[in-house]
Amino acid sequence: MAIKKTILLLTDFTKRAERAADMALELAINNNADILIYNSIVSIEASVITGERRSPDKEIAEMDLKSEESLNRLTQYLKGKLSIVKRNEIAIICKKGTGPVVETISELVAENAIWIVIMGNHVDKTIPNLYFDSNIPSVMNYCGCPLLLVP
Repeated sequence: MAIKKTILLLTDFTKRAERAADMALELAINNNADILIYNSIVSIEASVITGERRSPDKEIAEMDLKSEESLNRLTQYLKGKLSIVKRNEIAIICKKGTGPVVETISELVAENAIWIVIMGNHVDKTIPNLYFDSNIPSVMNYCGCPLLLVP
């Protein structure tokens, strides 16, 4: 028996991420695949050498709560677009983490038998910013499976 496909949807809850979520849902419906939604919050670590500040625990807790609430809303939004039959066929789950997405992406892909990674493309349309000022290069290098960028 074939392993069911899983789509990894990377989100930061922006409009472009919402478009990526809609595309992930369309692919899931047409390919009988599940969706794993992932969001990562980034906390600023203390560095005596560089003088960077550390995110206070309260700030991290607030970001974590906001991430969880937003993941739940996105999950309900996507489930709400499914027919009753498809709700029973397509699992939509979410996971949150901390730190750069690229540190966990290969783990997520391996642990969840990810078929494809979907994420929103960078807002700035210029080539240097599109490629270098985002997570896209790192995700491309470390995801280990196809990557779909949604404008």
